[in-house]
Amino acid sequence: MIIDLFKAFLSLIKLNLIILFNKILYPKKKIIFFYQPKKNFNIKSANFIEDLFNDLGKNFLFFISFSSSNVKGYNYYYIKQSFLKWIINVDLFLSTNVCDVFTKNSTAIYMHHDIYDTPLVDTKNEKKLFQRLIKYDYFFLSNRKNIVMFQNFFNKHNSDLNLKVPKIIETGYLKLDYLKKNINSDRLINNSIVIAPTDYRLMENFSMFNDIIIIINNLLLETSFNIVFRPYPANRNAPNTLQINKIYESNKRYKFDVSENYFDVYSKSACMITDISGTAFTYAFLTKKPVIFVSKNEKLLAELGYDKLAYFKDREKVGAIVENINKIKNTIENISSIEEKIKRSNDLFEKEITYFGCSKSRIYNIIKKIVWTIEL
Repeated sequence: MIIDLFKAFLSLIKLNLIILFNKILYPKKKIIFFYQPKKNFNIKSANFIEDLFNDLGKNFLFFISFSSSNVKGYNYYYIKQSFLKWIINVDLFLSTNVCDVFTKNSTAIYMHHDIYDTPLVDTKNEKKLFQRLIKYDYFFLSNRKNIVMFQNFFNKHNSDLNLKVPKIIETGYLKLDYLKKNINSDRLINNSIVIAPTDYRLMENFSMFNDIIIIINNLLLETSFNIVFRPYPANRNAPNTLQINKIYESNKRYKFDVSENYFDVYSKSACMITDISGTAFTYAFLTKKPVIFVSKNEKLLAELGYDKLAYFKDREKVGAIVENINKIKNTIENISSIEEKIKRSNDLFEKEITYFGCSKSRIYNIIKKIVWTIEL
């Protein structure tokens, strides 16, 4: 704890000195600071952010920082979130997960990490999330469906407060474009099934987490596929997650995957099994393979109004819905026909992302306008 605090303090001093030095020598240079507040976030998953920043040009200086002390690499820094307010002269602050503290006097941008309008949090936690999100100046969102969701979210919680809400801008989905660019189609095979639940702490009523052992047991006994258990990043080191892994770790057909570069795992799979995880549509768009949505509470979805979200409306356009986990085997037996059925709708979804394939240039142009205060 003391060592981590010391490391964070040293990073704080180093960052401020580098920024101040550049501001003195190159006063027109703009400073961009990306921060990842999740402590269990693997630095390799920031590759798509670094790829964006590398092409911004000589008029920009960028830094990538994490709340995890286990960071190494050029321009990578460990900073405690509470220290961010002491970093000065940053023009633009960017995050893909919600932060509560920003660098001092910076324009703050939230680049939403989901490609679809996945429910943000349980309804009981929405007001708290609203208070956190309202602090940002801009939202970068992947498509119109995300835009509609956030507009409705702000309208719902801001109707009586009349606060200034962040400006919403459609940018495309940078992470998917990065993965698509680096894809190797020769690696696409289908000898495994990926099990990828959402964060069970946030959406407990819709989580399949408590059924994962039964699901894995059935798949190992009744199919010939290899099974990849890919827990939600925030749950990787949770005791119940590690307990599941301990049960199967000696099985040669089982793999516990906590890698950040998930393309290798996704590309070797025949399908994904999930509940309401945002990774479902990223998987569908990236691999063109089906997603099996485990949904044991369709009635509650309707009662909460979630059935109006595109995420739930479009599930059968990228896969199949299973309300009884004992039906998963039958669905997998028909996975080839499901894959053929969803091919056309999956291709159409890509066309709905206005900036599909060009999100990098889109974001670059918007950032230039923001830092040089050009009308958007």
